[in-house]
Amino acid sequence: MPLESQERDIFAIVGLSPEVQAVAFAKYSRSQESVKTVIDDLTDEKSAEFHEKWVIGYGDASVADMAMIAIALENISMIASKAVEDHRLASYQEKSTRYVPFDPTRFHRPALFMQNDELKNVYEGAIKNLMDGYTHILDSMIAHFRAKYPKPEDMAEKPYESRLRARALDVARYALPISTMTNMGLIASAREIRYMISRLLASPYQEVREVGAEMQKAALETAYNPNAKKMDTLLARLEEHGVPSEMVEDVRAGMRLSVKGAPTLIKHTEPREYLAHKDRIAKLACMFLEQDDLGMEEARVDFVSNISPEDELVATLLYPQSTVSFRCLVERVSKLSNDEKQALISSINAGRTSHDNLSREFEVGNHFIFDTLMDFGAFRDLQRHRLTCQINQPLSPDHGFEVPRDLEDAGLLPFYEELLEKNRIAYRTLAAHNADEARYVLAMAWRKRTIFKMNLRELYHVVELRSRSGGHFSYRTLVYDMYELLKKHHPLLAANMRAVKMDFDADFFGR
Repeated sequence: MPLESQERDIFAIVGLSPEVQAVAFAKYSRSQESVKTVIDDLTDEKSAEFHEKWVIGYGDASVADMAMIAIALENISMIASKAVEDHRLASYQEKSTRYVPFDPTRFHRPALFMQNDELKNVYEGAIKNLMDGYTHILDSMIAHFRAKYPKPEDMAEKPYESRLRARALDVARYALPISTMTNMGLIASAREIRYMISRLLASPYQEVREVGAEMQKAALETAYNPNAKKMDTLLARLEEHGVPSEMVEDVRAGMRLSVKGAPTLIKHTEPREYLAHKDRIAKLACMFLEQDDLGMEEARVDFVSNISPEDELVATLLYPQSTVSFRCLVERVSKLSNDEKQALISSINAGRTSHDNLSREFEVGNHFIFDTLMDFGAFRDLQRHRLTCQINQPLSPDHGFEVPRDLEDAGLLPFYEELLEKNRIAYRTLAAHNADEARYVLAMAWRKRTIFKMNLRELYHVVELRSRSGGHFSYRTLVYDMYELLKKHHPLLAANMRAVKMDFDADFFGR
């Protein structure tokens, strides 16, 4: 019925499947009726018909924005979790390396290596070595911190032990292999999940492609619903007490509305040729760039400015296929001819169809560009700032490893260096067969390059949030370096930034 009352009415809605919810609001936008009237008239069948017409037939993808889907991903590697979280428009929660010890027996085993006894022994031996090191460092650092930071008189024993363990985990996590299994949850619209799945299916990692396919299956099938599970138990009891079976089935049918996924929304998720542009760019990079001419800049943070949009774009396109700094790439790109630059830009667009948005590399014109070189653990934390433009180089031992603070004071540096040298050797052995799959064997201590491109507002957010007391020392020092570089180049813009210089001893018993 049409809306008759002019009284304001604002209310929440629950109990709808994502697909029905999307249709309810889509039809609502084309109706004079109350959304309650629209919802009451909807069924799964009517919703599917609407989607076939408007989403599939007319390409009105905005309808899928109203279907929110929650997906849990359990027992996936850290490589896979980072691939999923690289998608911006979603909300994530992932198991923390800072507060939860990880099970040494739970790690991803690439099929490529498991099918060869020799490679399997190298891989599993390397992971066991790291996991044993992780446990040893954790226990040793707890003992070291207990001696260095006695329990304050006003602190109870349980929170004291908790603080010791958390700070020790901050150090021990450097030894964790990135094949370690983790758990995460995400909430996103059906539209974003469609694009996320397409991107995952184009990954060079077999596990990531499998995760993409399983996410699609999870979004299409009946979801886990604890309320429906409880209701089944109740309905069985009602049947036992003589309630007619047809009445019980009617109730079950009503419950199904709230547990189905979005089968007509999660379509067209095939891997896009446009997203799989790695080989084309890599070949052109070899043609235009003499790799041995490119020195490795080892600064943890470099502020790169005063670049033309054309050079920024070409350097950014080359960055993920290189091992060198962004500044070095910009210098080389500036010497290329316009024809060479155009060849690179045209190559990346060669496979783009009318259904493909431009890739992230085309986000040029950001004034604040920071090329970072950090351990994988710090990257794992900072990647969550998805509103920044992040361009990544793959992890490898090429840039060495980070040595966490307090490790040397605890007498663990020789053990740690030997641990990572063995890890480097194992990686090289496996990389000779497949460089992508070999990365699973690497420890979180190894450093990787990532460009962060930001506007001033996002830079304030990153620095102010990540420099606060309680954060991990690795990213706290890194974002403080961003602040110092901003202050050096643009003191007026940095004047009101609330950056916090780390005082580890004073913060030890903080969060």
